Amino acid sequence: MKAFGSFFGPSFLFWFLMGIIRIISEKLAKSKKKRTQNIYKHSDIAAIVPAHNEELVIKSCIDFLKKSLDPSQIYVTSDGSQDKTYEIAKAQGVIATELDPGRGKAKAIVHSLETHQLFERYKLIFIVDADTKIDKSFLEKALPVLNDRRMAVVFGKAAIYWPQHIIPNLKYYYIAYRERLNRILQYFLIYGMTWRFTNVNFVVPGFCALYRSDILKKLEIDSPGLLIEDFNLAFQLHKKKLGTIGYSPSSIGWDQHPDNLKDYWNQVRRWNIGFFQTVKMNGFWFSFFYIALLVFSVEVFLSAIYVLLLPLLVGYLVLTNIAVGSTNTLIQGYIGFYQSFGPYKHVSLSDIFMWLFMFDYGTSVVIGLTHKKPQFIFYGLFFFVMHYVTSLILISSLIPGFFGKSLGRWSSPARRDESVRI
Repeated sequence: MKAFGSFFGPSFLFWFLMGIIRIISEKLAKSKKKRTQNIYKHSDIAAIVPAHNEELVIKSCIDFLKKSLDPSQIYVTSDGSQDKTYEIAKAQGVIATELDPGRGKAKAIVHSLETHQLFERYKLIFIVDADTKIDKSFLEKALPVLNDRRMAVVFGKAAIYWPQHIIPNLKYYYIAYRERLNRILQYFLIYGMTWRFTNVNFVVPGFCALYRSDILKKLEIDSPGLLIEDFNLAFQLHKKKLGTIGYSPSSIGWDQHPDNLKDYWNQVRRWNIGFFQTVKMNGFWFSFFYIALLVFSVEVFLSAIYVLLLPLLVGYLVLTNIAVGSTNTLIQGYIGFYQSFGPYKHVSLSDIFMWLFMFDYGTSVVIGLTHKKPQFIFYGLFFFVMHYVTSLILISSLIPGFFGKSLGRWSSPARRDESVRI
């Protein structure tokens, strides 16, 4: 869902309310429930790390996994890497294999599963991105979620390394925007959507997800024609009614976000196209999941259109003030176009400033201060630029998403060596 930017409509507010109800109900249930022993143990887990040109981060990923798992339980597949990803992984004592030419992330995962017979040997499959570092308590906090046999998979909360800095930096602006979006999705969507009584989450985030083997082997991981597999796995779980998608916010995985516009554009576009391809492939089926999906999608699409047209609306409002009495045909035609839409007759620049900019900026400030990232106070002033970019990416992804083809091959954003910082 990080592909879609942020928008506070009825869907967001409804799921925020569901999240609050979930918190209250689980607090009450926890006070009455006796602590039980976990069904699964760490020795039941095989970790799969598909990697493509990840030499800067693969060692850190493995080091953090080895705090929870034995190296013999960690399977790294270097998928068409042109760097030292394979050599570095192999030197860490884990099970490393190399695919050349590359097949794409989904096929690399399937290769690990089949080559090493992981379904037969392990009860749980832990899929981890190569840029992800799991907290040493990740599995300890995630395993209890799977005590509920209705749970098919559980994923954790994405976190980032955030250096404290005084002088603003453009690369941290991009990272800050994504971090803000992560927190909005967490608070306003994910927690409510992953409640076992609702169970409508649209995606199983690929950065670190722990699947039950007996469920994962019933899913088509490498469905042809898809750019990414994250959405498709979630759709299949819902469509086949194989179980619920769990979320453990206390299970933390640190990953990396793009720190430049090119990588941001490419990553978000890939996610958008993958989402639309998944919707097309799976088709419609009547369910609470699909109703929630439709409402959310319509809200986000309308939000994107509104954001893209907002500069024109501001231009109209400015012209109505400075072009009074103007006889310029172009200006009058432009003003007349907007005046033909009833709602715009009653919108002012102060309305836009107060209800859009200040609300959006206030959200950024609250998130920044709550998560000890005061730099958001400055970066948040310019997040509208990224709202516009994200909306443009969404709309431009519609045609390739519904009508394009994909081999599922990938190109990761530029990585940063953060091995000594977490």
